[in-house]
Amino acid sequence: MKKTPLSITVAAVIAAVNTLAAGFTDISGHWAESAINTLAAAGVVDGVTDTEFVPDGTVTRAQYLKMIMETVDLPTAPYRRGECLDADAGDWFAPYLQGALDSGLIPSSMIIGYSDKVDYTVDKDGNATESKIVYSGAFGGNLPITREEMAVLTEYAYQYTRTVLTNETADMSNISEFVDGSNIDDWAAVSVKHTVANGFMEGMDDGTFRPLDSATRAQAATVILRVLNKENKSNE
Repeated sequence: MKKTPLSITVAAVIAAVNTLAAGFTDISGHWAESAINTLAAAGVVDGVTDTEFVPDGTVTRAQYLKMIMETVDLPTAPYRRGECLDADAGDWFAPYLQGALDSGLIPSSMIIGYSDKVDYTVDKDGNATESKIVYSGAFGGNLPITREEMAVLTEYAYQYTRTVLTNETADMSNISEFVDGSNIDDWAAVSVKHTVANGFMEGMDDGTFRPLDSATRAQAATVILRVLNKENKSNE
């Protein structure tokens, strides 16, 4: 079932304050200036300070996970010790990571040091059996997120609230069209194809995708705005 209250709110803000400057002194003339101002005005993104956004700074895995989950209204979950990888109860992103794990949003390939999974079987009053999987390893929430990791989280989160795969019949723009397409990890290739086909991400001016580069704050803001715009259009 789709949940889109945030997209509707942002659509209203975009219509009203699309040209309103957020007051950041370091984004004037930047290619993502409009997207940053729009999201800042909507309260979707914050600056590093009141006057600086630092558009070319990095985004951590945890920061982007929070952004994309809130964008598609994917719920958080209470932290459960031993089931939240390397997060501790006091980590601000623990509820997001727990919710993402419960929703299957984190592929094992993104788990650092992933070596095994633990299968749990819970007997419910002797009448039913519930199985769940708890992964071992680390999420590394404070590490910069790469562009291919951003593609994976974006696509997984966007598809989660949908009953069918979007753009499944569209030209999936074979990643070999990127000069460095062979550098995209196999586990991320499908997500990269879908994020490009959906218009959420694109290559660089030089024809590369740079899958292993750290995503910037400006790039993340642009992706989030594109997802929000697509969410709004799909509900018109």
